[in-house]
Amino acid sequence: MRQLLVFAAILVLASCQPIMKAIYGIKKPDIENRESITKKALKFGLDTTNIVSVTSKDFPYVLKSTSIPNAAIYDSNGKYIEYRQTDTSCNAGLFDFIPKLNVSGTYNKPDSSGLAEEWTKFRDLKGNEMNLPNNADFYLLIYWNVWTGKLNKDHVKIWEDLARDNKNCKIKVIKVNLDIQEYWEPKEKEMYRKAMRKL
Repeated sequence: MRQLLVFAAILVLASCQPIMKAIYGIKKPDIENRESITKKALKFGLDTTNIVSVTSKDFPYVLKSTSIPNAAIYDSNGKYIEYRQTDTSCNAGLFDFIPKLNVSGTYNKPDSSGLAEEWTKFRDLKGNEMNLPNNADFYLLIYWNVWTGKLNKDHVKIWEDLARDNKNCKIKVIKVNLDIQEYWEPKEKEMYRKAMRKL
Protein backbone atom coordinates (compact mmCIF):
# COMPACT_ATOMS: atom_id res chain seq x y z
CA MET A 1 0.00 0.00 0.00
CA ARG A 2 2.78 2.41 0.95
CA GLN A 3 4.58 1.84 -2.36
CA LEU A 4 1.37 2.56 -4.27
CA LEU A 5 1.06 5.90 -2.51
CA VAL A 6 4.67 6.77 -3.28
CA PHE A 7 4.16 6.04 -6.97
CA ALA A 8 0.93 8.06 -6.98
CA ALA A 9 2.88 10.98 -5.54
CA ILE A 10 5.54 10.53 -8.19
CA LEU A 11 2.94 10.89 -10.92
CA VAL A 12 1.82 14.19 -9.39
CA LEU A 13 5.37 15.49 -9.01
CA ALA A 14 6.57 14.28 -12.41
CA SER A 15 4.51 16.92 -14.21
CA CYS A 16 7.46 19.33 -14.18
CA GLN A 17 8.81 19.66 -17.69
CA PRO A 18 12.57 19.12 -18.19
CA ILE A 19 13.13 22.78 -19.09
CA MET A 20 11.45 23.87 -15.83
CA LYS A 21 13.66 21.47 -13.91
CA ALA A 22 16.73 23.10 -15.44
CA ILE A 23 15.52 26.67 -14.83
CA TYR A 24 14.60 26.04 -11.20
CA GLY A 25 17.56 23.80 -10.34
CA ILE A 26 15.32 20.85 -9.54
CA LYS A 27 17.45 17.76 -8.95
CA LYS A 28 16.89 14.08 -8.33
CA PRO A 29 15.67 13.40 -4.77
CA ASP A 30 18.30 11.94 -2.46
CA ILE A 31 18.74 11.02 1.19
CA GLU A 32 19.19 14.12 3.36
CA ASN A 33 20.17 14.77 6.97
CA ARG A 34 20.12 17.67 9.42
CA GLU A 35 23.36 19.13 8.06
CA SER A 36 22.43 18.96 4.37
CA ILE A 37 18.91 20.29 5.00
CA THR A 38 20.20 23.17 7.12
CA LYS A 39 22.87 24.00 4.53
CA LYS A 40 20.25 24.18 1.75
CA ALA A 41 17.90 26.21 3.91
CA LEU A 42 20.66 28.77 4.46
CA LYS A 43 21.41 28.82 0.73
CA PHE A 44 17.75 29.64 0.03
CA GLY A 45 17.77 32.34 2.73
CA LEU A 46 15.38 30.43 4.99
CA ASP A 47 15.25 30.62 8.77
CA THR A 48 16.84 27.39 10.01
CA THR A 49 14.76 27.21 13.18
CA ASN A 50 11.51 25.26 13.28
CA ILE A 51 12.39 22.82 10.49
CA VAL A 52 10.77 19.44 11.01
CA SER A 53 10.74 16.20 9.04
CA VAL A 54 8.11 13.53 8.42
CA THR A 55 8.25 9.97 9.74
CA SER A 56 8.94 7.28 7.16
CA LYS A 57 5.55 5.73 7.96
CA ASP A 58 3.68 8.96 7.21
CA PHE A 59 5.90 10.17 4.36
CA PRO A 60 3.83 8.75 1.44
CA TYR A 61 0.56 10.05 2.89
CA VAL A 62 1.87 13.57 3.48
CA LEU A 63 3.59 13.62 0.08
CA LYS A 64 0.43 12.46 -1.67
CA SER A 65 -1.79 15.04 0.04
CA THR A 66 0.25 18.15 -0.79
CA SER A 67 2.13 19.71 -3.66
CA ILE A 68 5.65 21.02 -3.17
CA PRO A 69 6.10 23.73 -2.15
CA ASN A 70 2.80 24.26 -0.38
CA ALA A 71 1.45 25.34 2.98
CA ALA A 72 -1.31 24.72 5.50
CA ILE A 73 -2.64 27.24 7.99
CA TYR A 74 -4.08 26.52 11.45
CA ASP A 75 -5.62 28.89 13.99
CA SER A 76 -4.56 29.25 17.64
CA ASN A 77 -6.74 26.25 18.58
CA GLY A 78 -5.18 24.07 15.89
CA LYS A 79 -8.18 24.23 13.53
CA TYR A 80 -7.32 24.01 9.83
CA ILE A 81 -8.01 27.15 7.77
CA GLU A 82 -8.69 26.73 4.05
CA TYR A 83 -7.05 29.57 2.14
CA ARG A 84 -8.01 28.34 -1.34
CA GLN A 85 -11.10 29.73 -3.03
CA THR A 86 -11.83 26.39 -4.73
CA ASP A 87 -10.56 22.81 -4.61
CA THR A 88 -8.65 23.39 -7.84
CA SER A 89 -7.00 26.66 -6.78
CA CYS A 90 -3.21 26.59 -6.58
CA ASN A 91 -1.01 27.82 -3.76
CA ALA A 92 -0.66 31.29 -5.33
CA GLY A 93 -3.44 32.49 -3.03
CA LEU A 94 -1.03 32.30 -0.10
CA PHE A 95 0.85 35.38 -1.31
CA ASP A 96 -2.26 37.50 -0.59
CA PHE A 97 -3.71 35.44 2.24
CA ILE A 98 -0.75 35.45 4.66
CA PRO A 99 -0.43 39.28 4.92
CA LYS A 100 -4.19 39.58 5.58
CA LEU A 101 -4.29 37.10 8.47
CA ASN A 102 -5.48 38.77 11.69
CA VAL A 103 -7.06 37.67 14.95
CA SER A 104 -10.41 39.32 14.17
CA GLY A 105 -10.74 37.72 10.73
CA THR A 106 -13.37 35.14 9.80
CA TYR A 107 -12.01 32.12 7.97
CA ASN A 108 -13.25 28.97 6.28
CA LYS A 109 -12.54 26.13 8.72
CA PRO A 110 -13.67 22.87 7.12
CA ASP A 111 -13.96 19.70 9.16
CA SER A 112 -10.41 18.54 8.62
CA SER A 113 -7.59 17.07 10.66
CA GLY A 114 -6.23 19.56 13.16
CA LEU A 115 -2.68 20.57 13.98
CA ALA A 116 -2.43 18.09 16.87
CA GLU A 117 -3.19 15.18 14.53
CA GLU A 118 -0.79 16.44 11.87
CA TRP A 119 1.93 16.95 14.47
CA THR A 120 2.06 13.21 15.23
CA LYS A 121 3.52 12.70 11.74
CA PHE A 122 6.48 15.02 12.37
CA ARG A 123 9.90 14.62 13.99
CA ASP A 124 12.92 16.86 14.37
CA LEU A 125 15.73 16.42 11.84
CA LYS A 126 17.30 13.71 14.01
CA GLY A 127 14.08 11.72 14.28
CA ASN A 128 13.01 12.78 17.77
CA GLU A 129 9.43 13.54 18.80
CA MET A 130 8.64 17.18 19.62
CA ASN A 131 6.11 19.05 21.68
CA LEU A 132 3.14 20.60 19.89
CA PRO A 133 3.86 24.30 19.30
CA ASN A 134 1.80 26.88 21.16
CA ASN A 135 1.53 30.60 21.92
CA ALA A 136 0.73 31.79 18.40
CA ASP A 137 -2.35 33.22 16.73
CA PHE A 138 -1.74 31.14 13.61
CA TYR A 139 0.52 28.27 12.58
CA LEU A 140 1.84 28.22 9.03
CA LEU A 141 3.17 24.81 7.98
CA ILE A 142 5.23 25.16 4.82
CA TYR A 143 5.95 21.93 2.95
CA TRP A 144 9.26 22.02 1.09
CA ASN A 145 12.27 19.91 0.18
CA VAL A 146 15.89 20.32 -0.85
CA TRP A 147 15.56 18.92 -4.36
CA THR A 148 13.02 21.47 -5.67
CA GLY A 149 15.77 24.09 -5.88
CA LYS A 150 14.86 27.69 -6.66
CA LEU A 151 11.16 27.10 -5.95
CA ASN A 152 12.17 27.39 -2.30
CA LYS A 153 13.25 31.00 -2.87
CA ASP A 154 10.26 31.86 -5.03
CA HIS A 155 7.71 30.40 -2.62
CA VAL A 156 8.96 29.19 0.77
CA LYS A 157 11.14 32.20 1.57
CA ILE A 158 8.48 34.67 0.43
CA TRP A 159 5.76 32.97 2.51
CA GLU A 160 8.09 32.90 5.51
CA ASP A 161 8.89 36.62 5.08
CA LEU A 162 5.21 37.51 4.64
CA ALA A 163 4.37 35.73 7.90
CA ARG A 164 7.18 37.51 9.75
CA ASP A 165 6.16 40.90 8.35
CA ASN A 166 2.48 40.53 9.31
CA LYS A 167 2.12 42.85 12.32
CA ASN A 168 -1.60 42.11 12.85
CA CYS A 169 -0.99 38.74 14.51
CA LYS A 170 1.66 36.29 15.62
CA ILE A 171 2.27 33.62 12.97
CA LYS A 172 4.54 30.72 13.86
CA VAL A 173 6.17 29.26 10.75
CA ILE A 174 7.08 25.59 10.76
CA LYS A 175 8.86 24.28 7.69
CA VAL A 176 8.00 20.63 7.04
CA ASN A 177 10.84 19.06 5.09
CA LEU A 178 9.70 16.36 2.65
CA ASP A 179 13.05 14.83 1.79
CA ILE A 180 14.06 11.23 2.42
CA GLN A 181 15.65 11.33 5.88
CA GLU A 182 18.92 9.73 6.88
CA TYR A 183 17.50 8.62 10.25
CA TRP A 184 14.87 6.38 8.63
CA GLU A 185 15.34 2.62 8.53
CA PRO A 186 17.78 1.57 5.74
CA LYS A 187 15.20 -0.49 3.79
CA GLU A 188 12.67 2.34 3.74
CA LYS A 189 15.27 4.95 2.78
CA GLU A 190 16.38 2.88 -0.17
CA MET A 191 12.83 2.03 -1.26
CA TYR A 192 11.81 5.71 -1.32
CA ARG A 193 15.08 6.81 -2.91
CA LYS A 194 14.71 4.34 -5.78
CA ALA A 195 11.05 5.22 -6.31
CA MET A 196 11.55 8.98 -6.22
CA ARG A 197 14.63 9.02 -8.43
CA LYS A 198 12.32 7.94 -11.27
CA LEU A 199 10.96 11.50 -11.30
